[in-house]
Amino acid sequence: MTRDEIDDLAADYDEHDTTEDLERAVPRDPVSPDEVMIVTSLRLPKSLMDQVRERAQERGVKPTALIREWVEAALAGPDAVVPISVIMAAVNEYQHKRAS
Repeated sequence: MTRDEIDDLAADYDEHDTTEDLERAVPRDPVSPDEVMIVTSLRLPKSLMDQVRERAQERGVKPTALIREWVEAALAGPDAVVPISVIMAAVNEYQHKRAS
C-alpha cells in the first residue's frame, strides 16, 4: 500500500462514522461455548455433494446448513423439538421420491 493510499484511507475514516459497522461485526452478548461454531472438513464423493447442493438449492439454504441440519436431526433424541422447516423438507423429499 502506498503512502497516498494510506493517507486516503485515514481521511476516509476521519470523515465517516464506522460505529454501526463495528456494532454489526462484534456481538453484543458473548456466545456461550456450546454455541460457538467450528469448522470441520468432510470428504464426500462429488456425486454425493452434487446431490447435497441440489437439495440445499431446492430448500433455499446453503449446503453446509443442510448438512448441519441433517447431523443435528440424526443426533436428536426422541423428545427433541423439530422445526417446521425440517418437517416440510421431509414431506417434500418424501413426495419427490414417491413421484420418481
